[in-house]
Amino acid sequence: MLGDLRNQNRSVWFEALSSIRYKFSTPTLPAKLQQLLCQVITGSRRSMEGQVEVCGSEVEDRGIYMSLPHDAQSCYNLIWRMNKNLGREVEKVGPSGRRGYDKDLQGWKAEAHDLGNCKPRRRKLAFIGRTGAGKSTAINAILGAPVLSTRADSACTSVQTEIIYEDLPPSTWRASVKFIEKDEWKKILHNLLDDISAVCEGGGLNIGRDDLRPALDAWKALKEIYPHLRTLSFPPPHQDVHTLLDHEPVVSILGTNIQTTGTGFDSLELQLRPYLTSLEEQLSEPSLWHLVDSVHIYGAFEVLASGAVTLVDVPGFGDANKTRTKRTKEYLKNVEVVILVADIKRAADDETMHIYFEKFLHQMIAIDGRVESLLILLTGADIRINEDQLHHLGSNQRQTIQNMCQEIDRLSESLVEQEKQLNVFFIDYYVAPKDGPEFAGLSERLHLTREMKDQTNRQLQLANATKDTYIAHQRSARARNVFLELYRQVYCSIKQDSTCQPPSLPIFCIGSMDYTQLLGTNKRHRTPAVFTDLEDTGIPQLCRYIHDFGCKKAISDINAYAHRSALLWESIESYFLSSRRDSRLAAYEDAARGLMETLKDTVDEICQTSGAKMDNSINELEQSLRIEAEKASERSLNIIKVLGEHHQWRSYRTLMRREGEWRSTDLNEDLTLGILEGNASSVWHRLFNDFLRTEIHSLVVDISDRSNETIRAIKNRAQRTTAIAPHIDNACNFIHPCDIMNPARDQYMSAILTMQRDFCGSLKGLMRAALEDHYRVVGRESGVGMFQRMKDLNEEQFSPKKAQELYTRLIDQVMTAVRMARNKGETALDEALARLYAIIERSLVCVQGDDQICKTTRRNMQKFLDEEYSAPLAEVTMITDRYKERGDTAPTW
Repeated sequence: MLGDLRNQNRSVWFEALSSIRYKFSTPTLPAKLQQLLCQVITGSRRSMEGQVEVCGSEVEDRGIYMSLPHDAQSCYNLIWRMNKNLGREVEKVGPSGRRGYDKDLQGWKAEAHDLGNCKPRRRKLAFIGRTGAGKSTAINAILGAPVLSTRADSACTSVQTEIIYEDLPPSTWRASVKFIEKDEWKKILHNLLDDISAVCEGGGLNIGRDDLRPALDAWKALKEIYPHLRTLSFPPPHQDVHTLLDHEPVVSILGTNIQTTGTGFDSLELQLRPYLTSLEEQLSEPSLWHLVDSVHIYGAFEVLASGAVTLVDVPGFGDANKTRTKRTKEYLKNVEVVILVADIKRAADDETMHIYFEKFLHQMIAIDGRVESLLILLTGADIRINEDQLHHLGSNQRQTIQNMCQEIDRLSESLVEQEKQLNVFFIDYYVAPKDGPEFAGLSERLHLTREMKDQTNRQLQLANATKDTYIAHQRSARARNVFLELYRQVYCSIKQDSTCQPPSLPIFCIGSMDYTQLLGTNKRHRTPAVFTDLEDTGIPQLCRYIHDFGCKKAISDINAYAHRSALLWESIESYFLSSRRDSRLAAYEDAARGLMETLKDTVDEICQTSGAKMDNSINELEQSLRIEAEKASERSLNIIKVLGEHHQWRSYRTLMRREGEWRSTDLNEDLTLGILEGNASSVWHRLFNDFLRTEIHSLVVDISDRSNETIRAIKNRAQRTTAIAPHIDNACNFIHPCDIMNPARDQYMSAILTMQRDFCGSLKGLMRAALEDHYRVVGRESGVGMFQRMKDLNEEQFSPKKAQELYTRLIDQVMTAVRMARNKGETALDEALARLYAIIERSLVCVQGDDQICKTTRRNMQKFLDEEYSAPLAEVTMITDRYKERGDTAPTW
């Protein structure tokens, strides 16, 4: 993380990281795999020791955490290799006369192929907030390097920027810049020219009451992108869209990617600045950030060393700049964790900030379902304030500050007295004869007084720093409590229960600038304003939080792939062990098959009961939405009439051509306002964020419990047949129904969350799509009387009957999306249930067969599984076990 300052500050970082302990739960290993694991540990000890010797003190300095990227890659390499080899080995097995063999074979091949190509999953942590909130500065502090451009007086982040871990040498980086496609730029270009033409006619200005600002902004953007336009004044002559679109410097980069590498993060920031920021560029060069789709930055940042986390800096969210806000909302659909960044100065008492925060929380909790994937980051904790600015302090806190002030005054007075005394001694010292009897005593007193002054000065600096830190912490505590109370109020409002307790909300108050100064990564070497200790800045705690989350997810992913591999191994091994006839096993198979049929009947009943409850809840949601949509349809005509009263024809036409969204006006949002609020939002929240989570969890637990009961019953029945009892005992150790069903539960909830987030907190996207053709028709109006015709077309569209039909279709689309998400989740559960049944039947029920597989083929497959599959699998388990005891404090998110 610390780049080329690693040697100077790494001890602080790793001492902090090493204080965190992990503990990850894994299924109990079968006895056979435990034996193999012991063999692998014994056999690989020398090689592991050799690796440590190669790394030398570097490994000891970094600690166990820095071995995680290498360990994770080793695990994936093992999983890839053993499953690709398994796929090739299965191909060698010839045809069989056994029932269902072809289906089993294809399933094994598909699973081996999937596992042989599995990839580490990265969770995106998106930093969002208003322009100037300190997102880029905070990310730089977290990374320990000046990766992103920062400037206090303007927006610095203009495109999505992802920072990703890659095992590169210290301070070495690489970056990828992706430009938008030509079709997308053509649409943006049309909008820019349309803004200009809305106020310019025949080369002159005809604005009337219309605002000139959109045209000026559009012209400024065009001049930034096309340098040859910079000599033209406003209003400009007519610009042909096709000529601009085919302008060589621009068209040559649209749809392309630029790759760049280098050493030193200062050079990275300088090279990426033209692609990331809206800062001033050279007169002869185009400003490329307008054309950039996204930027990816790769480096060995230690906070991201797990490989499971990507930090994302996104454009300002909630600003007047609708382009940035719209881009951010679209991006948030695909991120796992949202980190809201806000200025701590405004957090406690700014009413506008509170309204913004409440609206944001309502969307994240009620509509998007992110109540457990939110984090609040309050920046600027290192900006010094006076104690008089803290009006919330209690008597004890004020007394503490008063005592500190008294101590500071006492030390200041002492320093003044010591300064005076030192000046007197200086005079006496210089006028005294060098060979006189008093000279030695004066020299000693001068030296002691200077030391006392220096000591008092250090004490005064410490006292001031202690006071500043205490005041800063009091302000942070105040801001944190205010945000938590707002969060509680919003949550209780959504739940419609004033006594409920919301889930915990992590809030970090950080001082990014002081942190970078203490680390020495800021080239200006400014003295820290408030904090003198790294921990007081809040950045180390935030880094540990992110790092712990990534480590937990990285190990969890590997364990999941390892468990799937173990199930595949057991399924194939069970087939080849049971590929022979034995008349003594017929009674056992009949009994086991009967138990399986009972299990299937029981699970079917459980699923039907659960499905009926889901149907009722979804119907309740549909009824609530239709009630709110009916109210919105009744309001819509008045909204359209007011729109015509507040716009002149040019801005009105521009609004239609922009599909209802232009500058501060968002017609689609106004038309759908209220549908996902009030009672409907509470019903929505209860269904998707409470009921479904609980119901799906209970369903999976019930299925797992019934399956475990059946497995135990089959195991007990097998004890009567000595020929099969050892095999059944061993096979039972591999089958964990919850581990098979839980991923399906997660897929179910993922489908629901994806559906929720696709709405971006409102139904305006659906409204815009529903009115797309209508907007196009209205926007094409021209000539005398066009303004009235446009208003008439809109009022006709939102006449009572047509408005009711429109809003009915809108809710139909919502419910279609809801039911499609549910069907996707049900499919995941059905597929997992089928896999569970197949595993139980293959491993515990079908223990004999009538196929023609020869003994040599059977023996070769068994040898391969024992030597080339189970051994690598045991090695994966050995690696992940190193982190087994360090998961208790990791965040869940």
